[in-house]
Amino acid sequence: MGAHRGDVPAFKSQRAHRYPIRVPVRYRSSGHKEWHEGKIENISRSGLLFEAEHAVAADTRVEMRFFLPETMSVEHPAEVVCRGKIVRTVPTSERRGTPALAATIATYRFRRRGLSRHGS
Repeated sequence: MGAHRGDVPAFKSQRAHRYPIRVPVRYRSSGHKEWHEGKIENISRSGLLFEAEHAVAADTRVEMRFFLPETMSVEHPAEVVCRGKIVRTVPTSERRGTPALAATIATYRFRRRGLSRHGS
């Protein structure tokens, strides 16, 4: 999985501070067309944990898209488009009916509304 022009490498750290946010996320396995819906539980500079409607195996490369809450965004709302890898799954037996996925953020970029194509 190569980086796209404009992608920013994510920082690497031992254990980055996690910020609890509850925002929708769309995700898909890299190379697939079908997007799935989820909800982010927390995010850090190196990754995120989100509830998932569709389980994805560990070590699968993924693309994710979401909007940061206005309280976390400095400028006008922008969609965060990132690429990473699923590093852990939390099965439904350990949760309340919905599996969760922990994903790294390898690269990210911001898409401002009206400045880029929709659905790419």
